[in-house]
Amino acid sequence: MIPVMLSIAGSDCSAGAGLQADLKTGFVLGCYPLTVVTCVVSEIPGHVAGIVPLEPDFVASQLAECLCAFPVAAVKTGMLYTPEILSAVAKLLPEGIPLVVDPVMVATAGDPLMLDETLCAYREILFPRATLITPNLDELARLTGVLKPCSLQEMEEAVRDLSRKTGCRLLAKGGDLPGDICTDIYCESAECLRHFSHPRTKGIPTHGTGCTLSAAVAAFLARGLPLSHAINRALKYTARSIALSHRWNTTTFALNHGVQETTSNSVPVP
Repeated sequence: MIPVMLSIAGSDCSAGAGLQADLKTGFVLGCYPLTVVTCVVSEIPGHVAGIVPLEPDFVASQLAECLCAFPVAAVKTGMLYTPEILSAVAKLLPEGIPLVVDPVMVATAGDPLMLDETLCAYREILFPRATLITPNLDELARLTGVLKPCSLQEMEEAVRDLSRKTGCRLLAKGGDLPGDICTDIYCESAECLRHFSHPRTKGIPTHGTGCTLSAAVAAFLARGLPLSHAINRALKYTARSIALSHRWNTTTFALNHGVQETTSNSVPVP
């Protein structure tokens, strides 16, 4: 029977991030992906034109129906936007199901994707339930209250700080650091860090990489893989999706979510 993963996130009309990215990722990686829409976002890569959050009760209704009808094996949260939406989701999340929390706070272009007051709700309500949290460097800065890391050492320090504050496992995304090598950090505890590095694919303004990575982890967890194996395979899948991106002109790119799990010598993998 095909495993079921559930994404609770915003809708991206450009289909490169949010629920659309999660749907494509989950399907390609062998799951039946369900979706709960939290917000409708008018955006294209590099620009957010507007955000319309749905009523928390309606978000909760979608979630309740999905959980009632399907044997959900893993859950991923993305853009929750308001503390009311986050609280409505957290109240219905069942115990014992792996939960990947992508704390979506800011778009790649710098546009805010969360109200400021939602930050406390993440810390107090959702993080204690998480199997894994997947912050990028901007989100690490917001969650720790320090400046955005500009080096691998600063990233490591921020990861350790957040691990101590939350007690959660973290997968910190280092794609915004300078250099030819991209390094992500998996943190089981403040004393246990594991680095995943691969050559940077240049010339591609990425959009939806964080959504894709967290959805891929959730998909592999739904398939029954241990967390460390799910992370490793999700990072490889995301790296290939970036390397084989679609391109229409000099500014419009999209990840290639259709890449398969086979490796290739021409594609950088972690």
